[in-house]
Amino acid sequence: MAYKPKRIIKHREAKRLFQILIQELEKEDNLNDRTLMIVDNMTLLEQLKQDHMADIQERGVMELFKNGSQEMFRENKSVDKILKIVEQQRKLQAELKLTPASEKKVSEVVTVDEFESF
Repeated sequence: MAYKPKRIIKHREAKRLFQILIQELEKEDNLNDRTLMIVDNMTLLEQLKQDHMADIQERGVMELFKNGSQEMFRENKSVDKILKIVEQQRKLQAELKLTPASEKKVSEVVTVDEFESF
């Protein structure tokens, strides 16, 4: 079945992320309604991240802030929001078991205690 991102997803990078996640989940045979909902959330977060990155490109990392006669530079709030979005995407990626740490298969090692033989 061919999956498509929601209609509100317009950014090329967000659509690309959607396709990558769907392919990985199909490969792991882990694509269901629950994981599809997480993929949709990650895609929406990617679109928001792209919007904030465009804002930083336009206004820069620091922006001129005017409050009456006061003028000062302050950090563009988009920078902090991008960091929060990336962290949330990382958590969702871990939930889908698509992080590099998820690839490591934990094997149980059974050790024989030398005192058991007595």
